[in-house]
Amino acid sequence: MKSSVYAYAATALLALGNCLPNSVQAAEFCADQYYVEATLPNQSRWDMCWEHRNREGIVLHNIHYTPKNGTRRMVLYQAAVAQIHVPYDDNGARYHDVSDYGLGGNYMSALTAQECVGGQLLSYSGKNVLCQQVTPRDDAYSVDNDRLQGDALSLFSVAAIGAYNYIPQWRFLDDGAIEPSIGATGALQRFGAANIAEHGWLLESNKVGIAHLHNFFWKLDFDLGGTGNDDVVEEINYTQNAGKLTRANTPFTSEAARSVNPATLRSWRVMDGSLKNSKGLALSYEIQLPESVQRDVGPSTEPFTHNDFYVTKQKSCELFASHNPTTNGCAENLSAFVNNESLGGQDIVVWPSTTFYHMPRAEDAPRMDTHWSHIRVIPRDWHDKNPLSTSAETTADTTPPPPPPANGTVSNNANGISVNGNLNDWTSLTSFGRDPDDVSGTNNKLNWLEAWAANDADRIYLAYQTKDNIDTSGFWGYQAYLDTDASTTSGYRTGALGADYLLEGANLWRYTGNGTSWSWAYQGRMTSQTSGTAAEFSFPRSWLGNSSEFRLLFWGNNAAFGGDAKDVYPDGAFNTTSTTRYFTYKMYTPTGTGTATSISNPAANLSINGNLSDWNSLTSFGIDPIDVAGANNPLDWQEGWLAHDSSNVYLAYRTLNAVDTSKLWAYQVYFDTDSNSTTGYDNGAVGAEYMLEGRTLWRYTGDGDSWSWVPQGSTTNAFSGQTAEFSFPRSWLGSTTNLRLMFRGNNAVFGGTTEDVYPNASANPRYFAYRFQ
Repeated sequence: MKSSVYAYAATALLALGNCLPNSVQAAEFCADQYYVEATLPNQSRWDMCWEHRNREGIVLHNIHYTPKNGTRRMVLYQAAVAQIHVPYDDNGARYHDVSDYGLGGNYMSALTAQECVGGQLLSYSGKNVLCQQVTPRDDAYSVDNDRLQGDALSLFSVAAIGAYNYIPQWRFLDDGAIEPSIGATGALQRFGAANIAEHGWLLESNKVGIAHLHNFFWKLDFDLGGTGNDDVVEEINYTQNAGKLTRANTPFTSEAARSVNPATLRSWRVMDGSLKNSKGLALSYEIQLPESVQRDVGPSTEPFTHNDFYVTKQKSCELFASHNPTTNGCAENLSAFVNNESLGGQDIVVWPSTTFYHMPRAEDAPRMDTHWSHIRVIPRDWHDKNPLSTSAETTADTTPPPPPPANGTVSNNANGISVNGNLNDWTSLTSFGRDPDDVSGTNNKLNWLEAWAANDADRIYLAYQTKDNIDTSGFWGYQAYLDTDASTTSGYRTGALGADYLLEGANLWRYTGNGTSWSWAYQGRMTSQTSGTAAEFSFPRSWLGNSSEFRLLFWGNNAAFGGDAKDVYPDGAFNTTSTTRYFTYKMYTPTGTGTATSISNPAANLSINGNLSDWNSLTSFGIDPIDVAGANNPLDWQEGWLAHDSSNVYLAYRTLNAVDTSKLWAYQVYFDTDSNSTTGYDNGAVGAEYMLEGRTLWRYTGDGDSWSWVPQGSTTNAFSGQTAEFSFPRSWLGSTTNLRLMFRGNNAVFGGTTEDVYPNASANPRYFAYRFQ
């Protein structure tokens, strides 16, 4: 069961930063074997101690954070899971799993290397109880061309209580944030007959899975900056009046019990009483409970469920949110911990909680997927700016964007554009200007409003927006004419252009007529995506020859929809007295040349079925020419793609002839994950750490020249005629955020003599570059 239970952990990376203990700092608070230290890829650092307890399981203490080139400071003196309360809807069971059973001792599972991929197992009494990993997280930030993939130190253990497996996990992010979470998986535990269906869900004939709640509580003892008696806790609320939100910060002077309030956007802040950042702002951490859509307010016998956040004075006997030992006069639960004692000059503890309501499903058997519940503890003014960014701080800009140049000439850097039908990534680029709303009539759907062009080293991008939703059933009505030689004596004569190419719908055509005849040759289908009133396209620059500049006009033919209006953009395209009869686009010259400009395809809902229609909205590496001939040389690359989501890498390619699945070892893709040609297998184009050969991903183990590979894993794959698709976990490629790749087709497998590489051997550089956003 464990291999499926810990699917979340198995996606975790890969390579621990600097995980060897620092013996000097370890000696401060614990023995070396209970010391955790990790330097993350951006050079921020976390260090702390851990201990094992029978009830709380893994308890962390003396938790310190050090930003890159910054000061090491304590954040938390101690952090622990304080209760997992599980009341069932039929009131037949109301478990208190931490206090009554425990996350440690015999309930704590022994972890294996397969469950701690790329990580380090930490042991207690000879049993591996804690997994330490450095894992990628979501984007730290993504602004224009300034992007950074974030990372986190992850610590998790597993406890098996009844039919449930709990996975307490602590993530310590590179920007100083902390995300405590608990995953719950295993098997459903309690069932009933159909007559109690109102207390659960009918899973099969006369079998009801009884619904229940998981109330998760944490105990966080903050000692910001290393001192515990000068911290202050305050509540932050917002009220709305006349469309304006007004913030109010209310400090707690005595112990308090509070509930979430989405209407006032409520959160809480723990603030150091003396330490300030370089801008004079108090160092603090904000506590957010984002999963407040489900709450449990239990019966009067469970008053600790009546609030979501508690602030108390630290007492050594107050360990659990409920069923707390009452020896030596200690209170039994959180509601009794709060007895109006003053917090001034005291060591303060906060007790945040969140609730997950589990209504069983048929899909929960025989093993339920892991559901995760988490809270967020984020730095607020702990730094004087984002510790991960070297960018200069921005100031407010109230200046409206300038109009397009009077002569219509535009040049735009396409770096960062994704062809997805969303024009947000075009907002910083110069358009050809606004076209007036000058078309009316039910059947006249096509009314141009604005258009853009851009390019990088390899591809041209074009986008436009119309007044009404784009109707692809009449896509041929949406046209743009491109004049690549600035000559009216060549190409199709329209307005002031001699158009050498025509963009019509999602297709690009090349003119083959005498200037007035309607004669076009198919150039290729562009990467395209429409969404509402927006359309985006991209295609290889090579499709326009060696043009460094082109003129264009847009033609909207509403006859495609049964209308009679024609809309041209610019409006003066067919007016001989107009000052603007076309737009001029001048190719932007990126730094460097060739295929080194990276692309990125964040993707969702790609199906591995051999049908590439769901790749149409993604950017390919461009069209490879038909440059292989001979009956025994069938492998001729045509086009390739790479894409990713948070967990997986996707790859697709198209060949001139049908993919021969009986000889798949001829089809190879090399991945250089450290962008270093001196490491990995040297094939003349990249230093490859990994290779996709046929259906299998291989990892290189040789000296650079030797052919020495070990299997990394078998991919999910599908083949259909000339197309192939693959997917595999991102973790298989290590912790890379950028990579280089090239395709190699070995026709010797089929008795031929020609090797086809993509990009071509004459390309500079001889690889494609890809980035994981």
